[in-house]
Amino acid sequence: MKKAERQFLVAGTLLLTVGLVQRAAAQQIEKTVKPGEQIYEIVYNDKDHSVYVASFGPMSKEIFESKQFRSRIYKLDADDLTVSDSIDVSSAPAFGLGINRKTQTLYTSNTVSGSVSAIDLATGEAIAEITAPQGEAHTREVVVDEATNTVYVTDPGEESRVWVIDGASNTLKTTIANTGNLTTGIALDQKENVLYACNLGDNNIVEIDLKTHKVVKTFPAGGEKPTNLAYDPRGKRLFVSNQGTGNVSVLDAHSGKVIRTIPTGEGALGISFNPKKKLLYIANRQAGTVTVVDTGNYAVLKNLKTGTHPNTVAIDVKSGNAYVTNKARSDRDNPSLKDPEGDTVSLISL
Repeated sequence: MKKAERQFLVAGTLLLTVGLVQRAAAQQIEKTVKPGEQIYEIVYNDKDHSVYVASFGPMSKEIFESKQFRSRIYKLDADDLTVSDSIDVSSAPAFGLGINRKTQTLYTSNTVSGSVSAIDLATGEAIAEITAPQGEAHTREVVVDEATNTVYVTDPGEESRVWVIDGASNTLKTTIANTGNLTTGIALDQKENVLYACNLGDNNIVEIDLKTHKVVKTFPAGGEKPTNLAYDPRGKRLFVSNQGTGNVSVLDAHSGKVIRTIPTGEGALGISFNPKKKLLYIANRQAGTVTVVDTGNYAVLKNLKTGTHPNTVAIDVKSGNAYVTNKARSDRDNPSLKDPEGDTVSLISL
């Protein structure tokens, strides 16, 4: 190798290293707040520059038996995380959240009641509660197709199903049956009209044709206990958080081939992708960290200690800011246990 070539390679390596260091340095926790008790999922709304957080409220044996829940959805300013409003959802406590930004409708999966609620964000009122057509339900993850005004909700079980809700009438159109054992997370490919779902009990991913509402393909998840998914529409990649192996598998969405496996941390759970910034965020529940990954080269840029049990991540694609819910330590025998680093929301700035 000639001297000029060696110098060129060294210079290129240095530039790459500097770039990675700069991207890593940019990721930092700006603020953490405690909006409510027993918080779960979070979504970002670009229309009012706010984040919405589901809070189950105080939890005890007596509350469950009496069903006197005090559950709310808190609205936080996306810049400083101050609580600006809240919505009472005590009649159907929310777990998962999905949002249609076009219609300004918030959808909640209500695990306790096994239903889905539609909330008008202009009024803060529930305009519909959708229930299961038959049998018990355990609604979990919510994904909204804004182009077709359709809502998809996972209903995990030994023979899981996915609900298909008409967002115009907020009624159940149909259910997609037999999606797998414990179907938890889902991700939408709008262009191909395909839904991907991960099965925690089967360690696999299924591809669902949304024209026929049938599973057309199954492939390994690339890890154990896959729980949530994020989709890269440009690169046609699936990012899978694997709780059992504490990593993220990157899959070719068409072939199912494992492109890369990225160690992140124990209990990899929530996962969100920013296509504009090409960054992936993974909430590692047991590790207590959020891992930031550069999806261009799969480098781990940072592991941020956000709280006790990082749960879900929402992203403001434009600014690059990420918002994390951190659950608290749980002790049913001692419901008054205080956890200063739990039941919090953290803002990670870019």
